Amino acid sequence: MTSRGRVAHTTGVVFLAAAIAALLPGSPRAWRGEQQQPPPPPKIILDAAPRAVEYQLARLTNDELVRLERKEGDPRYRLVYYALLTRKGLGREYFDEALAALTALDQATAAQVLLEALSKVRADDQETGDKLLRVLLAQPADALRKERARFSAAAESATSPFALRAAYAGLMTADGNPQQAWASAAKRDGHLLELLRAVPLLPGAELRGGLADPISRLLAETQDAPARAAALAALASARPDAATFRLLAREVVDGSDPDLRASAIAALQRMPREAWPQADVEPLARAIVAMVGKAPPAGRTEPLMADAIQLGEKLADGLSGEAARAVRRDLRALGVQIVRIGTIPEQMAFDLKWFAVQAGKPVQIVLYNPDAMSHNLLVTRPGSLKEVGMAAATMTLSADPKVKPYVPNSPLVLHATRLLNWGESERLGFTAPAAPGEYPFVCTFPGHWVRMYGVMLVVENLEAWEAKPTVPADPMTGQPFASQRD
Repeated sequence: MTSRGRVAHTTGVVFLAAAIAALLPGSPRAWRGEQQQPPPPPKIILDAAPRAVEYQLARLTNDELVRLERKEGDPRYRLVYYALLTRKGLGREYFDEALAALTALDQATAAQVLLEALSKVRADDQETGDKLLRVLLAQPADALRKERARFSAAAESATSPFALRAAYAGLMTADGNPQQAWASAAKRDGHLLELLRAVPLLPGAELRGGLADPISRLLAETQDAPARAAALAALASARPDAATFRLLAREVVDGSDPDLRASAIAALQRMPREAWPQADVEPLARAIVAMVGKAPPAGRTEPLMADAIQLGEKLADGLSGEAARAVRRDLRALGVQIVRIGTIPEQMAFDLKWFAVQAGKPVQIVLYNPDAMSHNLLVTRPGSLKEVGMAAATMTLSADPKVKPYVPNSPLVLHATRLLNWGESERLGFTAPAAPGEYPFVCTFPGHWVRMYGVMLVVENLEAWEAKPTVPADPMTGQPFASQRD
């Protein structure tokens, strides 16, 4: 696609998103026409003390918060905009609105506003904290360098864990190397932990690589479990090589701390295949089979075991012949097949076009949405893509929060996630259909189904299919998919 084509495409996608966003829950336009009238905007006392205002805002649901009255340029609404900026589960349009309003209201840079916003994020809200930190670190390098003094001051005074991560990540990015920030963090209790937790989000492999030696030394010296867990995750980003693979694998095979094991498994998921030492792949895969086998059956769908199963299947892809088939067979006999699907920003597409599962076996789809637009995922019956997509497009939004938006009440829909906003993820667990066939999966946000779809290929015997695989047909063209991933 040419640069002009990309601009045109992006403009069209943004226009469509803006038009449809007006129909989302909480938007006055969603209640017009023949639908019921919207409830009045909630009332809060804005002239109270800041903590009292924040308390009132925290009690509002997401729908109530986005309907709350606000006026750009009026300082009374400052905390309302910060609530929009830091609330989990809101669409990107509210984030952008709040960021623009606060930079204008405070005559501040985006980095300044984001740094303050990070200080307001709850310590247990990892999703929102990481989202804000990614936006902060995506600011132009020159802009971050101008904020160095502010990052340095925050490193000394901040008490929020996410503000500390932002301070040290900002310092490292502004300096172009991590040495001074590392030395500063090492002098303060708890600061090195937050620096380590920011490492996977740092832009640039060279900057992350500068942390490999100090992280390795820390791992050799400390037995503090939280520090080791953060260091393991950071090392996979700083030095994704065979030595790191072996270190992480030892933690999975020999470690006894569940948090350290979870960190190592998550870090191994991010390791590029070219970094895997071939001789160590099968022993790690067999260790994961043994670990999953020791877990009670009911616990094998929990995130740690699900991630372990996914890693085991990924490792099996690096094996050949009977070794690969044996690992897959044993994992599938023990647990659930895990399928990770992401959305591609600004393209209205999933990053996975098709996948195969065994009839009658448990499946878990992990959907992650990094796109500014909202997306869901429905698994439908063979041949029903168009009918389901068109039915969803004509739906009106329900006032019942238990009703999933744009999911038709139809026997053609087998399984469905909720509508995921920017930065959200969800696990969708189910048993694969008993009848083999090509089952479309699709996003039914209005206008998306014509581009955003794929196929879940249900086969009678997955091991036999893998020995002689077939490619499902694109349900829109009728031709076999040209590739499995975008």
